[in-house]
Amino acid sequence: MVGVRRRLILGLKVSVSVGLLTYVLWSASQRDGIDALGARLEGLDPLYLVLAVLLHFAAVAGGVLRYRLLLRARGLSLPLGWLSRSYLIGRFVGAFTPSTMGLDLFRSVEVAQRTGKRAQSAAAILSEKLFGLLGLSILTLALLPAGTADMLGPTAGPMALLVLACASIGLVALRHPRAFAPALRLAPKRIQSRASALLEAVAEGGLSAGNVGRALALSLASHLATASVFAATGLALGVDASPATLLVVGNAIVIATLLPISIGGVGVREGVAVVLLGMVAVGPTDASLVALLGYLTGQMPALVGGMLQISRSSGAPSSVAAAPAGI
Repeated sequence: MVGVRRRLILGLKVSVSVGLLTYVLWSASQRDGIDALGARLEGLDPLYLVLAVLLHFAAVAGGVLRYRLLLRARGLSLPLGWLSRSYLIGRFVGAFTPSTMGLDLFRSVEVAQRTGKRAQSAAAILSEKLFGLLGLSILTLALLPAGTADMLGPTAGPMALLVLACASIGLVALRHPRAFAPALRLAPKRIQSRASALLEAVAEGGLSAGNVGRALALSLASHLATASVFAATGLALGVDASPATLLVVGNAIVIATLLPISIGGVGVREGVAVVLLGMVAVGPTDASLVALLGYLTGQMPALVGGMLQISRSSGAPSSVAAAPAGI
């Protein structure tokens, strides 16, 4: 039964990706013609493409530093170089999974294997997700004057506030996790033991006010860098849209690709770009290329992670517990 459900979900995701890509290609061919695609690629500004790649690596750096901070709060002090390699390899492993699922699972397992503390590792990932939602909602609210409300409709602000409130409540709950203990009695027994261990790990890892501020700042910076990638690809194409508008669209693409409704966000990012940039008279060919180039430049960290994984696999046994845990 579980296998049937998984195949059904996978089929739905494939349908969403294929359907949206078909719509994007049809719109581009009707408006500009397929030949326009090659012409637009020939006129790319390589400097802005390099900027897009650097912004992706900046987002990775912010994510690594935030992750290290949250791990240290739970007594897990790991070398920055090791965490960076793990993060990049996780990007490679999770390149075709929805949202950051593959990346999160890989890092959680790696840290658990190295330290032997599975619950603390999972708790750090949970904290990271909440800080990520906070950063994304704050960025969305900050971009409202730049046109987010015009493009996403009047519900954009309230929705961002709702996410901000829920994530804030989640962070408060992390400071007082034992309050959820009575609710665990309603869960199946096989879940109770794991959930109890996770709650204990969460309770042990308190964050100071300063660390909360640092984690939030790193989350905001990481999301801003990722959204700015699409502004850079738009400038590389020379599309007739302001950097602020491109940043708003980039943030909307980030939000849309977090939803597990497609295969790795394929089709979703292009569809969002075509619809939103169409509001400012940007053609579907240019709009889809803004999204596609943002995705392709984002594969550079994943490729680096792939090379690191190959190097690690072909070298001496590098069991994740082999190296000393330094700073």
